[in-house]
Amino acid sequence: MKKIFLLPVLLLTWLLLPGDKLFAQNKPDYVKVMTDSMKSRLSLNDDQYHKVYDINKNFSDRMTTLRKDNSISRNEKGKQMRGISEERDGELKKVLNDDQYKKYEENKAERREHAKEKYKERHERREAKEKEKANE
Repeated sequence: MKKIFLLPVLLLTWLLLPGDKLFAQNKPDYVKVMTDSMKSRLSLNDDQYHKVYDINKNFSDRMTTLRKDNSISRNEKGKQMRGISEERDGELKKVLNDDQYKKYEENKAERREHAKEKYKERHERREAKEKEKANE
């Protein structure tokens, strides 16, 4: 049951990070990398870029704080992460035009599918290793 709940949280976290920069969270330029990626994918103008940067900075700070908080249950952490993500999406929707926001949503959906595939692959490898150990 915990694995089933953990999957959406992991997918959500992964979706919100630029693809190959998943573990770049601790780098000081993480927000810039994420915003630069969005600038190229969504064709942001300078005004939008600065607004999106501020949104991403706030989002990153809040998610980092939440990830480090061990006093909250996983279930509650997941709910709060989804809430923070929904707030971010709402703020981005105010800054992006309709086409840009549609592209943003499409990118999120692609990342979600990619994350599901990666999760499935890891899960299958883990099961195969467990079977191999059991057969030894």
